[in-house]
Amino acid sequence: MPISVAIYGSEFQRHIDQGLAPEQFRWRFLAEGDSWMERSSAFTASLPDYLAREMEAAREPTLIVNLALFGDTMRRIGELVEGDFAQWVNFMAFDAILLSAGGNDFIDAARDPEPGQGLLRDLRGQPQPADGYDCVRPDALRRLVEQYLEPNFRRLYDAVRVSGVNAGTPIFLNSYDTPVARPAPAPPGTRAWLHAAFVKNGIDASLWPRLTAGIFDDLDRAIVGWGSGRTGVHVVPTRGTLAGADPAAAGDSGDWINEIHPNRSGWKKLAPVWRQTIRSVI
Repeated sequence: MPISVAIYGSEFQRHIDQGLAPEQFRWRFLAEGDSWMERSSAFTASLPDYLAREMEAAREPTLIVNLALFGDTMRRIGELVEGDFAQWVNFMAFDAILLSAGGNDFIDAARDPEPGQGLLRDLRGQPQPADGYDCVRPDALRRLVEQYLEPNFRRLYDAVRVSGVNAGTPIFLNSYDTPVARPAPAPPGTRAWLHAAFVKNGIDASLWPRLTAGIFDDLDRAIVGWGSGRTGVHVVPTRGTLAGADPAAAGDSGDWINEIHPNRSGWKKLAPVWRQTIRSVI
């Protein structure tokens, strides 16, 4: 039997030419999504690689075909779902589909718009609220979840369910974990994510922990909501798994290689949670 392996979809034919035989694996997974699936940094692998190692250690030969792209959003994945993703779910039968999406949508909505025009209130020169979560704009949050995330997950879900060979394949969703807002971008010298958003909107640093926790609570609720009324959708319970980073650290700290991505120790903690959740279903 072959060892477990994670390969990029773009490299599939090359692996086939070199002798890869998908039918020889006990399990076959299709991964889609953002950097939690694609790559934590230029030098650190991500979930599929560590999950493959975890499956191998359990003597469960697994092939993971990875379509993920660093920085991808649920909105983009949904809009382009008829591309590579739809081709793959119609091409080969998989035992599970692994999806990490939604995190970048939330972060982009906080960081990219002008102050006060995105997910966060503009508090520059304004009194700071007593509760950090009051920095979130409810109308922007509702619009993000209802008009962008839910419709685009529905497109992905429907593409799976109408496919011939994967109509009944379970979908496993990443619930992320709560990071620490800090000046730790990837690569170094560029902008961080939450840190840049909070500074840009004039939010006092004392409010950042509660605000970050609240944003990731909202993200978790949105992801859990994708399974409402839909069969075969499972959320992998990874929140609370990772050790937090030092807020003053500008690089690798705790279980995080930068502000929002796990490091090697983080992936080694997350992979067993994924395997256990997947194996409880398939």
